[in-house]
Parts: sequence; C-alpha cells; structure tokens
Amino acid sequence: MTDSDDIKARASSPATRAAKADREESPARKKRRQRRKRHSHDQYFKSLIIQYPREAIRLFDPKRGALLDESAVITPIRQELPADRLGERFHELDVPLEIRWPDGRRKAIIIMIEQQTVPSRFRLKKMAIYYLLLSELCKTDAIVPVTVFLHRGRDIPEQLDMMVDDDRFMWFRYVSVVLPDWQAIDHIDTDNVVEQVLLTTMSGKGLDRVDIVGRAIRNLIRLEKDIDNVLNFEKFIRAYAQLDAEEERRYKEIYAQEDAHMMSVREELERRGERRGRRIGREEGREEGRAEGREEGRQNARQTLISLLTAKFGASAAGVLDRVEAGSQEQLARWTLAVLTANTPEEVFRLQ
Repeated sequence: MTDSDDIKARASSPATRAAKADREESPARKKRRQRRKRHSHDQYFKSLIIQYPREAIRLFDPKRGALLDESAVITPIRQELPADRLGERFHELDVPLEIRWPDGRRKAIIIMIEQQTVPSRFRLKKMAIYYLLLSELCKTDAIVPVTVFLHRGRDIPEQLDMMVDDDRFMWFRYVSVVLPDWQAIDHIDTDNVVEQVLLTTMSGKGLDRVDIVGRAIRNLIRLEKDIDNVLNFEKFIRAYAQLDAEEERRYKEIYAQEDAHMMSVREELERRGERRGRRIGREEGREEGRAEGREEGRQNARQTLISLLTAKFGASAAGVLDRVEAGSQEQLARWTLAVLTANTPEEVFRLQ
C-alpha cells in the first residue's frame, strides 16, 4: 500500500468519519445530543433510586438510613404530586420517598432526593420552593432535602440564609452529596447496589479505573437479578468511566467472566426482542389478513353492484360508478338490494 492509499484508508475509517462529523456538528445540534444523553443518564439514576429506595437512603442520608428497620415501608410518591404545582423539572429530576412505620412508633418522613448532573444548574432557592410546596401538598414538615451531584462544581451554595440587618427571615439547608469527593476505594464491594452502580462517579484515587469498572459490574451482577436492570445500570457505570481502547482490552482480559456475562445478557435481551417482534408481527399479520379479507369482500361487492347496475340500466349507469367505488361494505349491501326496485341509477342511492 502506498502512503497515499494509507492516508485515504485512514480518512475513510469509521473513527475518522465520526470525529469529522463531531467537528462539523453545529453547536445547537451538539447541545441537543448532549441534552438527550444527559436525560438518559438522569433516567437511569432515577430508576436506580426508585427501585432501591432503602439502599439510596442509607447511602445518601445515613442518619435517616439508620432508622430503616424491616417494618419501615418506603413509597415513591412523585406520581401522586401535581406537576402544575411543582413544575415539570421537579418531576424530571426529583424523587420524593415517603417512609412510614405501620405501627405508628415514628412520624412519617419524606426524603426528597434531587440529582444534579450539571452543578451550575443547581438553584438553592428553587429547591427551597420545592421543599415548601412539597410540605404544603403532603401536609408535613418532616422532609429531608438531599441533592446528589454527579460532578464537582464551583461555589455550590450549602445553605440559604436570608437576613435584613440582624433579622433572619429564612434559613434553609440540605444534605449535599458530591460523589466525586467520595473515594471509591472506601465504597467498593459493599452489598449496596446503589453504591456499586455509582462507583465510577466517585474519585478513583488509589485504584485502577479498569478495576473500578470491573468491580462495579461484578457487584451489579451479584446484587441485581433482573437482566434489564443489569444492562441499564451497566450503561450508567460505563458512561461515567469512559474506558479507552487499551483499558477496554485490559477489562476484557481481567474481567472476562463479567464481560461474558454481560454479553449473554445482551444476547438474551436481543432474543426477547426478536420473540416480541415475531409476536407483534404475527398479530399485525393476522390483522393485515383480516383487513385484506375485508377489502377483498368490498371489491367483490362493488363488482356485483356494478354488474347489476350495468345489466339493468345500461350506459346510463356510468354516471354513478364513482359512488360505488366510494361505498362502504354496509352501503354496498344496501345499494345492491335497492337495484331490484329502482327505476333509475340515481334512485338506487336515494332508496334506503
């Protein structure tokens, strides 16, 4: 291969084309793509909290987590709250969890967990508004606001202190969880599935990134049995790790068992999708067959009516044939009977 051929080959490679497309992408389009990607990660995080509320509370708010014995009942209540009062953004990002003790020995508590992928978008006053509205709607003051930051941010306010002169009129704070400030080495290999899925959002100091990803996926497989969840949460783990080609090679070598397991998960989900597709295809095929049968019946009825009209009225029937073409199955049956008593083609369509 000549140097020019080599240059052409590299220029036409998928990686080169992708890089070129990324460079040529308009700022608005790139922003939309990043927003969709962030929204996908947000949904995975929210799904993680809703499916594992007990583990989430124990991880993010250990003080309330210590109160969670076997009798505590935890219920996500987001869907029960009016979006028009709290706003769509609240419904997108916040997960309020109600904790109740059926025996009544403790007052019910609401843990309001908000996730922030982009710290610069965090607005403490908005959170305070959500907090007060939630308190009003749920008729309780026992609410713990928690914000989980998936990235570090600059000058993130920790409390709201509103004063005039020496008079304090409002004071508000929340439980702040900045995951990149946590050390992954302190959280690895626990039995808390939320903790394991979020390992790659923590600081990897003292650990190889390949090991963080591998151990996180190994523990996810150990703790989560639903393969849909395993695949979704594995995507979340990898989204915050972004292994390069060499790291990916090492991962496949060191964590071959986990890699093989995830491959089998993907294959099983593909098989499920194929089976579902075939089932839908069969249902659509049956419906299509019924529709074709109905259409064939209409065509036969039209031909019968046209033959009767032509036989009885001759050339004068030509002026009404368009109406026959537009007729429904019920109309065609009625018009066919009307031919027997009608004196003109027009009467066929007037007689009922």
